[in-house]
Amino acid sequence: MREAPSLIVSIHQPAYLPWLGYFHKILHSDIFVFLDTVQLEKNGFANRNRVRAASGVEWLTVPLLMKGHVDKSIGEMKINPAVNWKRKHPGTLAQAYRGCPYYEKYAGDIEALINGAGDSLGDFLFEMLGYFLDALGIQGKKIMRTSEMKASGSRSDLLAAIASECGADVYLSGVAGRDYLDFEPFNEGGIEVSFQEFRHPTYDQGYSTFEPNMGVQDALFNLGGQGVLEMLEKAGT
Repeated sequence: MREAPSLIVSIHQPAYLPWLGYFHKILHSDIFVFLDTVQLEKNGFANRNRVRAASGVEWLTVPLLMKGHVDKSIGEMKINPAVNWKRKHPGTLAQAYRGCPYYEKYAGDIEALINGAGDSLGDFLFEMLGYFLDALGIQGKKIMRTSEMKASGSRSDLLAAIASECGADVYLSGVAGRDYLDFEPFNEGGIEVSFQEFRHPTYDQGYSTFEPNMGVQDALFNLGGQGVLEMLEKAGT
């Protein structure tokens, strides 16, 4: 009898304008879990990311209300309404990318997404993720939020519990997981751990040198959704 295919789950914290490796992980998963129940990492990527501009690399940061943040999850964090970031971010993207081949195709949608952000960081990032998955043509993936799941625990125990709740046979970890994962809870649950092998592709950014690890908008404006998807499909497993 032919064996049933493995069900692969990957898990990642929310990110603003996620980088290409984020989407590569989703592409190679059956289920992706949006880990919005962990604490915000200060100076992490949940509320900020990088833009390639003529002057070099610039950061775009979604301002947050930080009071009491050590006791709040990413999904509980609130966007600071007193900071005029909704005008600044589209303006910075325009300055950096308006000469790119696909800027006009996506810029209005991204600006509308930013302008439509409410007070919840988690909800905004979840909506943003859905938009970029559609723009890249990554289809057929089940997307879940830990805030709507029962799994609990911390570190590897939490990840294994999430994978188990999803009914996964395989947990797809980022390569950094080799340094911190405890395999025991996965072994106890009969879940195989595999590691993402992402080779960051290069593409024409319009400059003489290439800067990796930009937010997804960089590749999207330069290559278009189909072009980015084809590139990710060749960027390892």
